[in-house]
Formats: sequence, C-alpha cells, structure tokens
Amino acid sequence: MKSSSARDLVGPKLPSINSRKRVAKADKLAEFCLKRSVAGVNRSKRRPDLQSLNNFCAPEHSALTRRRLFDGVNQPVRQIKHRKTSVVMKHHPHSFHVPVDRRRFFKSMAAVSAGFALPGFLAEALTVSPTVTQGPYYPLAKNIPLDKDNDLVQLNDQLTLAAGVVTYVGGRVLDNSGNPIRGALVELWHADREGDYLYSTSATRNAACDVNFAGFGQFLTGSDGRFGFRTIKAGLYRGRTRHLHWGITLPGELKRTTTQTGWNEVAYDLNGIQWDTQNSNDNIFSTVANASQRASMLLDFTPVPATTTGEQEATWDYVAGRTFTEPTYPNGGSLVVGGVPVDGGRFKLTIPAYVGYSYEVYANPTLADLGWRALPFALSATGVLDRNIHTSAAEGALDIYVEDPAEKGFYYVGYRVPGANIGTP
Repeated sequence: MKSSSARDLVGPKLPSINSRKRVAKADKLAEFCLKRSVAGVNRSKRRPDLQSLNNFCAPEHSALTRRRLFDGVNQPVRQIKHRKTSVVMKHHPHSFHVPVDRRRFFKSMAAVSAGFALPGFLAEALTVSPTVTQGPYYPLAKNIPLDKDNDLVQLNDQLTLAAGVVTYVGGRVLDNSGNPIRGALVELWHADREGDYLYSTSATRNAACDVNFAGFGQFLTGSDGRFGFRTIKAGLYRGRTRHLHWGITLPGELKRTTTQTGWNEVAYDLNGIQWDTQNSNDNIFSTVANASQRASMLLDFTPVPATTTGEQEATWDYVAGRTFTEPTYPNGGSLVVGGVPVDGGRFKLTIPAYVGYSYEVYANPTLADLGWRALPFALSATGVLDRNIHTSAAEGALDIYVEDPAEKGFYYVGYRVPGANIGTP
C-alpha cells in the first residue's frame, strides 16, 4: 500500500521478497526515462510535494487554497508500508518523502521530449496521431484487472511475471500546438507473447492468455501530460504484424479515440521465422495514407542500458488533432482529499458526488512510475473491495473506503462526466 494511517504505527520491518521485486521494477522504469534526461536540470529546486497538489488542483483554485491543502495533508512522522512498489518508509512534516527511484523518475520524466517543453514550441513539426480502428479485442469490464495500473507485466501482487521481452513505452499527450494535456486517460491493450488477448465474452479472462499478463493498463496524465507503461513485446497472430492498441480520452470527451503503434523492424515469430504480415502489408499500418503519420506509428525500440535480459524501450507522444474543453466540476468541489482512518485499517474518503459522474481514486496521482494505479475500493467500511470505478446514482456526499494509504498524504479522486468512457468497448 502507498501511505499510512497516522495511528497505525508499527516497528521497523524488513521488506519482503515481493516488495523488493516491486522496488526493482520501479527502478527499471525510472532508468527508462533517466537516459533521456537533459544535462543541466537543477534537481535541488524541485518541490514534489506542493507541485503534486498543483498538478491536480483545478486551475481556479487560489494559491491560498492550494497551500491549505498542502498544510492539511502534511502529517507527523510516521511509517508507511507500500504494497505495490516500495518498502517501509517515513514521511516528515516539512516535506513529502519520495523514494530515490521515484524522485529520479519524476524529474527525468520532466526532461523527456524536452524539445517540446515550451508551449507551442516547434508545433509545426508535430505530426497529428492518426485515428485507426479500435479492433475487436478491447477487454470487457469483467476482463479488466481490479488492480488497474500501468504495469502489464505484473498482475496484481503475483510474483511470477508475464512471459516475453519486457518493454517500456512512455511519452506525453499533446495538443496540436505542442501543449501537454492534463487529465487525459491513456489506455493500452495488446496480445501476449503467444498472440492471445485478455478479451473474453464467456469468462473473466481468455483462458489461452498468459495468466500472469494483465493484458490492459491505463494512465491518467498530470499537468505535464506524461504517461508511462511497462509491458511485454506484443505477440503475433495471423493477419497482423506486431502492434499495440491505444485509447485516448481527452478531458470532457465522452468516447475514446483509438490508434495503434508498431515496431519499426522486420517481424519474426517465436521460432525465428520471418512473419508473413509485415508493416508494409499490414491491414492497418499500410492503409494510413499520410507518410508522416504512418512513420509516427512505427516506433524504434532500443535496448535498455545495463540490462542483460533483452529489455526494450521506446518514446511515443500522442498528438491530438482535435479541440476539447476541460470540464469544470459542479460547484467547484475539490477532489483532492485526505483519508480518515477507520476501524479495520481502511481509509474513508468523502467527496461531493453528482448523478451520472463516475469516480476513480488515486493514491499516487503524479508520479509516472509503477506505483501509479486506480485503487480498488468499497462503498462501506466493511464491504468487499470490488471496484475501481463507481458511477453515482445520487447527489450528495459519497463515502469511499480504500485500504491503500496515500503515498503523498492525499488522494486524488478522478472523475468522468456523465456518459463518458468508463472502460467499456
């Protein structure tokens, strides 16, 4: 879990094997962006604590409101235990403690695609990402893992990882002027190493799909527009070359816009035999008429430095060729909230809910590392943690109960407007 109850203090505890594996995988994703860091970044001036609030506070919130939120979520020194990504660590009242791997990752993410760091800079050089078919294998709601995150290699808390070449893909969601888009929902799904999807109409998941492969992931961008995923090299199946499916829902949009990316290489099957369908005759890539758009879909994956397992990485920016209007939450309610400890080790979040709005909870909302995820939650203190999104049927205070403490001392409750994409085909 990602942060703590101030009253549930426990003595020092050695990290489990499970915890150490999660630290290691967070390091891998950190390395992915560190190599793209720009010389001269002043690491001493970063304020990850207040900046995190700034990223997810609504623009209309005053500086005083942000400072009050910041003051309200700083807690006395306490120990917290992370389930997904880290080990027992301490928070201090003067600032939020961010483990070294996350801090380095966060700062290095700020330097990725540095050429477009200024709004509109070289906008004329941007290529709008083409829209292509979603395909038939977007997972059903029952197929999507409850532990919904940006790591497709490790499913829930299982120790066994998905089979295949570990692959990192990260970048930004930009408008066509090069400005980063905050609050964009990025969804990723693709076939496992053998070419099987998670999708199934008759079961919770496709029995042929690797049982350790999540098959689906999502990310909600912060103010810098960044996202990051760890997955495996997609498998091949008859009629298609190797590819990844992406769904992008901009703030206020009701439906996702879909695109695909592939590998800029010759495709070979698991036996080393050249595959019949290549990028040149694939029925998706070959039909994109604009040469620049087609080239932007085919990514150059390179070896991750200092690894011996063949891990690969690539950077890809999604450029939206459409306008959007970021919605304003009714009555200006704040969705940056603190969790109140309740009996049973859970935390209670109370938010102002409105009919038809759908809500997700994030304990680590701004760090594009493997700790990012939409938390499972219940609607009662003793209820089953059986959902990671909830659509309100009534207006008024909505109580949500989570088991994961907030890594940064506060939770961010993401919302989707009535009728918007909530993870269904």
